[in-house]
Amino acid sequence: MARKSRKNVKEIKFTTNKEIYNVGIYLRISVLDKEDIDTIENQKNIILDYVKDKEEFNLVEIYEDSNKTGTNFDRSGFKNLLEDIKASKINCIIVKDLSRFGRNYIECGNYLEKIFPFMNIRFIAINDNYDSKNENSSEILIMHLKNIINEIYAKDISKKVSTVFREKQKRGEFIGTWASYGYLKSPNNKNKLIINTEISYIIKEIFDLRLKGYSYNKIAIFLNEKNILSPYAYLYSKGFIKNDRFKDTKWLETTVKKILSNEIYIGNLVQRKYKTISNKKREKNNVEDYIIVENTHKPIISKEIFYKVQEINEKIKQIYYSRNKKTKFRENILKKYIKCGECGKNLIKRQKERKENSKVYSFFECKYHRLNNCKFTIIKSNYIEELVFNEIKNQIEVNINLQNILNKNIISLEENILNNKIKDIEKEIRKIKNFYKIIYEDYINKILLEEEYIFNKNSYLEKEKVLLEKKELLEIELKNIKNNLSMQNKCLIEFFEFKNKNILTRELIKILIKEIIIFKDKTMKIYFNYKN
Repeated sequence: MARKSRKNVKEIKFTTNKEIYNVGIYLRISVLDKEDIDTIENQKNIILDYVKDKEEFNLVEIYEDSNKTGTNFDRSGFKNLLEDIKASKINCIIVKDLSRFGRNYIECGNYLEKIFPFMNIRFIAINDNYDSKNENSSEILIMHLKNIINEIYAKDISKKVSTVFREKQKRGEFIGTWASYGYLKSPNNKNKLIINTEISYIIKEIFDLRLKGYSYNKIAIFLNEKNILSPYAYLYSKGFIKNDRFKDTKWLETTVKKILSNEIYIGNLVQRKYKTISNKKREKNNVEDYIIVENTHKPIISKEIFYKVQEINEKIKQIYYSRNKKTKFRENILKKYIKCGECGKNLIKRQKERKENSKVYSFFECKYHRLNNCKFTIIKSNYIEELVFNEIKNQIEVNINLQNILNKNIISLEENILNNKIKDIEKEIRKIKNFYKIIYEDYINKILLEEEYIFNKNSYLEKEKVLLEKKELLEIELKNIKNNLSMQNKCLIEFFEFKNKNILTRELIKILIKEIIIFKDKTMKIYFNYKN
């Protein structure tokens, strides 16, 4: 059979019946979502990874709501998503899981079962295996909405339990997991405290040593030298605590300080010192919010001795503050950043007055030197601060040089080369798509035989696949360059903000320093938040 002439025939777009979905990614994080697992970046990475290899998805936009509750839909990012749905820009929504979409099960159900189906919107929740396109989607949706209801119910129960506990506290009933050191829970009434005669004498000795002028630290050393079990070590020895890390816990000055200020030893219960602010986060309450009930159990210490000790504590505290005021003592700007290279604990800043000239000097020491035989002793604070500041100045100088290099547009040149390569590939892909169209039309119009059409189609598909793979590799390379540049720029900006500083400040430490480690030979390692 003669074939029709096909002059200037080029090569294809082959259309398929497979529906292409224009995707809107929705991300949300609430004020209470502080765990790394639900960050905006993590949600985005999970969804992008899900859609990248699926030809049916065309990513149009990413919508984001930060610090927004899931209990209602009054959110700017979600409203923008709805507007684009109405404008027919989006016909598929993808979220990490249903809880990111919302936590109000009534409104969630309304959107997923009525509004989105009516608007012909496909909805996917990756971690919940929910896809409205699937036949069993209704069953999965019901299951997850039930989970949301159960979560709300659990929170309601938790609030009711908290209310019951608070009422018990107001009645002077003890509700702790275990009794304070020196006491036991009564075997007849777990909300009643009784004196633990096995160790109550230690409490009396601690108060007696304080009356004799012992510091918190000296009392801790005294107890450790006598091999008296610390509160946690005692609980471990009695089987109340099972974790082996508490087995050899030593007495610390902070432990002694808490005992010497605790009203429980004069028969008063002081509870609700802490409040829960999220799932596992607790913070200290204001003193006025404590629940204090007097004379709930037998005292170990008389009120006369207890308040004498409080006077001593206050007097020493005032002397300490007056010395600080006298010497214009600055805050410990290295607090929580400076660690002992021998035992790994935080170094603490102290100050002392020289007897010969009344001058006050400050230094860092490891509190475990005397308490737990750590080999680190002390080091002058001004020596450390000077070394740290000089090293920061060196880092700033290094980064200024880096900026000079970047100003030569080396990175910009690399970006331009890659962008041009990507544009060339995109141009080739557009040509191939045009060939698809021409070949398909020729096949429909019987210019091409079926075997010719299939041969050409497969040939162009293979070419397109190779080009797309090349494009993807170039885009990854371009992204890496941009990421490195943005990281460097962030580093440079923060370094340059402080290049004219003449003193070491807490602000400088927080932004630039990750950790400072001091060893017993006075050598030091400084870890910066950014590499050289």
